[in-house]
Amino acid sequence: MSHKIAVVGLWHLGEIYSVGLAELGHQVVGISDDEVVVANLSKNIPPLAEPGLVELLEKNQSLGRLVYSTDFSCIKDCDILWFTFDTPVDDKDEVDLSLINQALEKAMPFLRDGVLVVMTSQTPVGTAEEYKAMISTARPDIVFDYAYVPENLRLGEAMRCFFKPVRIVVGAENEKTFQLMRKLFSSLEADFLEMSLASAEMAKHTLNSFLATSLAFTYDIADICERVGADVVDVIRALKSDERIGQRAYLDANVGFSGGTLGRDIKALLRVSLHKGIDTPVISSIWEKSRNRRLIVIERLRNVLGYKLEGKKIAIFGLTYKAGTTTLRRSLSLEVARDLITVGAVLRLHDPQADIGELKSLDKFLFFSRDPYDAASSAQAVVIMTPWPEFRNLDFGKLGLALDEPHLLLDGRNFLMDQEKEISDAGIMYLGIGRS
Repeated sequence: MSHKIAVVGLWHLGEIYSVGLAELGHQVVGISDDEVVVANLSKNIPPLAEPGLVELLEKNQSLGRLVYSTDFSCIKDCDILWFTFDTPVDDKDEVDLSLINQALEKAMPFLRDGVLVVMTSQTPVGTAEEYKAMISTARPDIVFDYAYVPENLRLGEAMRCFFKPVRIVVGAENEKTFQLMRKLFSSLEADFLEMSLASAEMAKHTLNSFLATSLAFTYDIADICERVGADVVDVIRALKSDERIGQRAYLDANVGFSGGTLGRDIKALLRVSLHKGIDTPVISSIWEKSRNRRLIVIERLRNVLGYKLEGKKIAIFGLTYKAGTTTLRRSLSLEVARDLITVGAVLRLHDPQADIGELKSLDKFLFFSRDPYDAASSAQAVVIMTPWPEFRNLDFGKLGLALDEPHLLLDGRNFLMDQEKEISDAGIMYLGIGRS
């Protein structure tokens, strides 16, 4: 059975859900008050590129199953209202719900009786109850249901995540809503994990916090490995071979994680625990370790280049949040760049696809080039931050000639460890993380 669905919020999450729900056979209107985003999507230009997205935009708009609009009154014709804002996270990993709040206020006059409100935007535990109360107060004349379906997309893999999920978590209050959600996604082969609204909200926080726990633990192990002459890559290989852990475990010795998503959920749990008077030393320590991890870049550079980095030329390769995207939103690379600017380093940056317009806040402090050898020219060190596949194909001989003494390559992701000999043979000093 086809449903009429209004998808509100049209950046990464919204572009995927509007297209995905239409592809599942539903009538979808994507709504945003951003006229540029709506106009571009109507012309099959998404705000953030994803493999396979444009083709499905074209298909579903041509079939008449998908339209985009700035008119919130379209909601009156829909039996489902689905919020898909990519909730902003500030530099302290605190969420800002103002966009969702404003959109909910705009939508409420148009809610029809019996509507199902679905929240997939990342919101703190307890938000579902607050939004239910807001709707009940503003629209006491209608009956509505509410569901929380945590987002499970990954940049660069979002279409696959939507159409081939391992499981779909649904938080709701009655069997009617659970049944409707199962029907909406009936063509997808996935397990449905049904639970209360608060449990679904907590599930999202807990999943990301567990991933952050794995990373923070690995950071500690990497630091110890360096001091005792061990190789963290081998140690991780041993861990993953244990069936209780597994090959897909989130164990990665690096200089920190990007995006604010993991940090956001750690902070959400810390905020709840503080409010409820609960001592959570493990979660607190994860937050501290993760927050400060990026400082290892300056530490490693100082170990080789000397404590004073003022005037030293440093090239950063890989600026985007992750490989395969153009966005620099909450990019760890830019946080590291700001740290290096603070200590006086002169930056030379390179990325295969980054949206240069997002570098405006730093442009007077740095040089950017699409050519990696141009970016590395006269720099004392190259720092690999985002693991773009293109970096595996670098001409290291040419890179070594471009660099100045001591010709350092700091691999912040251990991404090029299999090419260490080739790099060293080119006269470049290779330095990984957690490796002796």
